[in-house]
Amino acid sequence: MTKSTPPSPSPHSSLNNPLWQFSLDFYRHGDVAQFLLDCQDQKGADVCLLLWASYTTACGRQLSEESWRVADRGLAPRRSMISSVRRLRRWLGHLRPHSRAIYDYCKRCEQRLEQRQLAALWLLQSESWPEDRSALELAGQQYGLPQKEQARWAGLIESYKANR
Repeated sequence: MTKSTPPSPSPHSSLNNPLWQFSLDFYRHGDVAQFLLDCQDQKGADVCLLLWASYTTACGRQLSEESWRVADRGLAPRRSMISSVRRLRRWLGHLRPHSRAIYDYCKRCEQRLEQRQLAALWLLQSESWPEDRSALELAGQQYGLPQKEQARWAGLIESYKANR
């Protein structure tokens, strides 16, 4: 995700779901944005999957390896598009202020694509899967996050829940 938050969609939009609302709120909480962006930039993590894992954990649920694999594979095509738009946006960021309008446009496109990723994950969230693994553990395994970072992440989720 990017550091600023897009305007909330209409309440009638199929993209406006509890996972999206959680993601907007959680992303703005404390050091969450920096943690997620560091995972994205240093580990190649998909922030949308990390937000889904955070949501699942905050709800007191677990996932299965199968549900994680389905989510990861299902998001791959859009992940590639988001990555391309993000690279362009970051490159344009170096040209500011001359590129401000196109930079802002790319940022909005990136955020809309991320919202669609989260909508797909929300649909997957409603499926019936065995819940036998910690979502943070699955993400940690996927992206090579050491236990220390997984514990930091769990602390961010607990801090968020405590402030709700």
